[in-house]
Amino acid sequence: MKNVDSEGSSSLRNTVRTAKREEFAKVPYVHHVPADGRTVFLAPYVDKTDHKWKVHVPSSRGLAWIFAEPVESCYYAELIADQAKDIHVEIMDVIARHYSFDPVLRNALELLRRLLNCAVVLDKYFIWLSQFRRTKNPMLANLVQTDLEFLFGNVRTSYDIMQNMLEELWKKTKQPPLKQGSFRRMVQMTPSNLEQKYGLPKPMIDYYQSTKDFFLTIRKIRDDIYHYQTAPKADLTSIIFCDIEGFALSERHLFVGLKSYAPDIWPTNKIKPNELVSVLALMSYIIIKTVQATEGFSQALAASIIPLESISESYRLFLRSPYVPHLLKLDRYLNEQWIEEGVSYSLMS
Repeated sequence: MKNVDSEGSSSLRNTVRTAKREEFAKVPYVHHVPADGRTVFLAPYVDKTDHKWKVHVPSSRGLAWIFAEPVESCYYAELIADQAKDIHVEIMDVIARHYSFDPVLRNALELLRRLLNCAVVLDKYFIWLSQFRRTKNPMLANLVQTDLEFLFGNVRTSYDIMQNMLEELWKKTKQPPLKQGSFRRMVQMTPSNLEQKYGLPKPMIDYYQSTKDFFLTIRKIRDDIYHYQTAPKADLTSIIFCDIEGFALSERHLFVGLKSYAPDIWPTNKIKPNELVSVLALMSYIIIKTVQATEGFSQALAASIIPLESISESYRLFLRSPYVPHLLKLDRYLNEQWIEEGVSYSLMS
């Protein structure tokens, strides 16, 4: 486990641009104002005195609070406020409380957006399904195909964002800098090379190894979609079929690389007699693996770089969004796969 070098009080002067140190005494979830270069991430919270949502914002008079119940935002709480609408995103919580250097925090917020993008893709799936049931228009398959292709690219980018966070933090450990520039280059190195060249601790090396196969599969599919090259008998994309119970792929013509995961995604009893398999199951499986990857990264990070003193001791960060319920139902979607006619899980319709 590596130490992060303290940067003295220089970064505290950066926060003075928006609030003086003593101003943070007004914020109930801030128990420690860092003087080591970190940023204090401000977000909504429920005030225990009147049970109303508030958020502190910088003003000409210091930090002032306003009423602000979140619609789509992180918030601080000791316990989750609404289990039906909110979720604990471990990586955002760990970064905001322990590693909130500005570039790291910015990457964490971008990763959060990528996770929400995954949920948006699911909502669009149900919108397109409702539309197909009303119109029987097979051209809606093109919209699903586009969303599925976007999902692969979105997930692929999420891994590089995590790599960016690690590289920014690694600069502060006095170890050789990580100059690989991409997650792909790191997972393709051997464990011994990662240790000898960069001094990476075992938890982070193990993380790279545990995510390698799935990441390279997603990368291959993403590259085949976005970097098309003509080749004999190329099988770079798969055609989407419309079914009243959901959109489907032909089991014989899956995206390259997915066949090894097929038993985990599509059990035999979920394959239709015409050998069609569920797109919803595929989307759900990919997103589940992505969420697990962010959780594994946060745990490997905390085990590899000693966490700095927590800015908030009893509070944690949660995420609220109109699309979060999809992230809470991923296991259900993977289990059901096909949706009975008349049922829709769209949150926007």
